[in-house]
Amino acid sequence: MDDFKDNPFKSEVRNYPIEIPYGMNNMYIVSFAIPEGYTVDELPKNLTIKLNEKNDVVYNYKISYSDNVISLQSRLQINRTFFTPDEYDGLRAFFNLVVNKLNENIVLK
Repeated sequence: MDDFKDNPFKSEVRNYPIEIPYGMNNMYIVSFAIPEGYTVDELPKNLTIKLNEKNDVVYNYKISYSDNVISLQSRLQINRTFFTPDEYDGLRAFFNLVVNKLNENIVLK
């Protein structure tokens, strides 16, 4: 999930259209066992966000803990590849949420 350590939309202002080379449907599924002697103190909350009602860009984050195993599913869908400069602020804010979610910590005791 190193793809989103930082927001790809860094500029404060965008005067030109945003053209993403291709749509995507990236899903990461990770499961890992908690070492003996540790317990989960805190997990990030599940999240689903959409750029708009048309589902042009959708992000799902699901995490669970059961039987000493943490399971994480992260999915980013980009269904539209051309955005106008007027849509830039929303797209930038959306990816800020994605980056912040992926940087949340799992706390073990």
